[in-house]
Amino acid sequence: MTRVHSSAFVAVLIAAAFLRLHNVGEPALNNDEIAEVQWSSGSLPEMFEMLRHDKVHPPLDYLVQYVIGKAGAPEWVRRLPPALFSIATVGFLMLLGRWWHSPAAGLLAGIFLAVSPMHVRYSQEVRPYAMGVFFLAGSLAALELYAMTGRRRWAVTWSASVFLAGATLYMAGVVAVIASAARLLASTDTFRPLLRRAPLIVLGWTILYAPWLGVVISAARRPPPAAAERLNWPWWQHRLQAFGTGTEFYEPISIGSWALWLSVLIGLLAAIRIRLLRTAALWILGGGAATIIILQLRPHYAFVPRYFLPAMTAAAILAGAGLVTLARWWPGRAAAPVVLAAYLLFAGITLVWYYDHGRSDWRAVARYVHERVRPGETVILTNNWVIRNFGFYWLRLPERDGVNVERFVAGSRDVTGPVWVVTGHCRPGESLETAGMMWRHEPTEQAKVYYVRPGEDLPISRELCAEL
Repeated sequence: MTRVHSSAFVAVLIAAAFLRLHNVGEPALNNDEIAEVQWSSGSLPEMFEMLRHDKVHPPLDYLVQYVIGKAGAPEWVRRLPPALFSIATVGFLMLLGRWWHSPAAGLLAGIFLAVSPMHVRYSQEVRPYAMGVFFLAGSLAALELYAMTGRRRWAVTWSASVFLAGATLYMAGVVAVIASAARLLASTDTFRPLLRRAPLIVLGWTILYAPWLGVVISAARRPPPAAAERLNWPWWQHRLQAFGTGTEFYEPISIGSWALWLSVLIGLLAAIRIRLLRTAALWILGGGAATIIILQLRPHYAFVPRYFLPAMTAAAILAGAGLVTLARWWPGRAAAPVVLAAYLLFAGITLVWYYDHGRSDWRAVARYVHERVRPGETVILTNNWVIRNFGFYWLRLPERDGVNVERFVAGSRDVTGPVWVVTGHCRPGESLETAGMMWRHEPTEQAKVYYVRPGEDLPISRELCAEL
């Protein structure tokens, strides 16, 4: 790199680090983070038993959290690994964009990924997504270094990274194999030694993954927890906006998101004639198609776009290449900065919203009730969501003598106030219409706190909280 390119490379990494480390330890843990922290806080056999029962993610990220928990680190430290993995991923994409297209495309790829609201969010969560994408991007960087140097250590690094991607996040492992195959087949002469050893490499992955294969097979056999989604326009709109300048919430596609996908489209067209850039094209198209097929065959709450994170990460490389291609065409020299500015503006608006109130805060709900409940009063938690989230932070507050906390059980006896009722991720039932709503916190899964006054009856034989 020239000095200018090196300085720009470092500047993009600094920006990515700022966005991912900003306020990283302040928000409370959300539902999925709480589950991972709880499962990784016991013994190793207990943790693996929970993961085998859940069958949603492989164990590698949980092992990282297990080590952090045993070290006695404060809660905010648990979010440092995903933030650091995500920062490194931005660096990998800048290198890949440079190698597959041009230095300018690499820097733009880093910018697109650095400010991506979806990637920023999952760089600040105790979940396996940032780590899985890190190993995916790292495997392709190692493969490229092998192509440049022919050194065996980079081949070993690539093979290990593909395995580690699959040991962290199933989709990351699948996409890593697809993208790696695309790169290998793009330069068969360069990778001939690896292609000859492909059966041995696959055998090695299988042997290393063998202890977890039973869990994968068991997950494939059990009934899916949700029905497959219809791949209609609202489905596509949700994901185009989420991986553009939006969040996981359903919202219309913004001008900034259209700017990103226009750049990606130009990058895909450029990949027709640029051999190495085809790897990024097959990364997003092949990886996205594989993700759709898997979620159609084995849906798992597929309305959440995050399962596409491994495949959609390639959009940054294609967008960077697309903007450079646009700028090389004389009418596009003025359009390219406008396209980039539109993306940055709308992504920035989303990031400001995210930092301000884009996270759940069950800690605040628990504190609100804890400060007001009195001895002899009862706190009723209406569903499993509230029990996990509210209960996690309630147990970290000083014990309140004489306060009974219980789960709502349909068909149980009615109770007489004073009673506090905590709802979340549900529609309050008819029984709560006569109770006074004390407080609501909409960003926290529509959390609401009700208070039934002394002497008033609460008929809990009926449904208190209808699931959304």
